[in-house]
Amino acid sequence: MCGACGSGRVRAPWEDTVGPPDPGAARRLAAALTGALAPLRWRVAPWAGGYTVAGPAGALPPAGSLDEVVARARAARPGLLHRLAGPADDLDLADAVVRVSVAALHRDGPLLLVGPDPGRPRRLLAHGGVPVDVVPRAGAGWSVG
Repeated sequence: MCGACGSGRVRAPWEDTVGPPDPGAARRLAAALTGALAPLRWRVAPWAGGYTVAGPAGALPPAGSLDEVVARARAARPGLLHRLAGPADDLDLADAVVRVSVAALHRDGPLLLVGPDPGRPRRLLAHGGVPVDVVPRAGAGWSVG
């Protein structure tokens, strides 16, 4: 652990490694989470150690990963995210990653994330063990299956 960011994280969560390095990814993921959690009136913002979360009654404890925010949302309102658990096409990367996290929470995998990532196919693990295969394809959007 380097400790430079102060987060205490030993390695980055899976969502940080989906696409090519992108300094704005955390901001876009936080915006996608805020949109998905609009019925809860939660606001998510990027933080060096993950995400800060604020609800209508004030700040909630910070979350170390997107999966942690999604799990908290499911605990707060179990049926809220079920609509995001199915396959979807032509999403931007942030929305696709949020959908993968939700789908991984609702099933034990494997999940497929397909999009215009220039990297090679790879396997990541969401929610601590659900396999997510990330594979490149031609086209503009991302799809989750």
